[in-house]
Amino acid sequence: MMHDPVLRLVRGVVTRHEAYGFYLDFDEPVEGLVVITMVVDDPHLANPDFPPVGAIVEAALLGYAEGTGQPRLSTRPADLA
Repeated sequence: MMHDPVLRLVRGVVTRHEAYGFYLDFDEPVEGLVVITMVVDDPHLANPDFPPVGAIVEAALLGYAEGTGQPRLSTRPADLA
């Protein structure tokens, strides 16, 4: 499975959950988004557990969304290794 290149590892606080993922507040002007497919390595796991709101999480910064500049993040173990 191909993974996006990791720009750097970041640490932040989970601010909220949505059906499509969760948001992480870290050292950026805009909160980062971890979409559901970027939570675990197994793509067959339909509903992975999200860390609780307020948890401190390490994530891989994969890039920024065009237009909004929102950070794209991953917590997949393969991206954090």
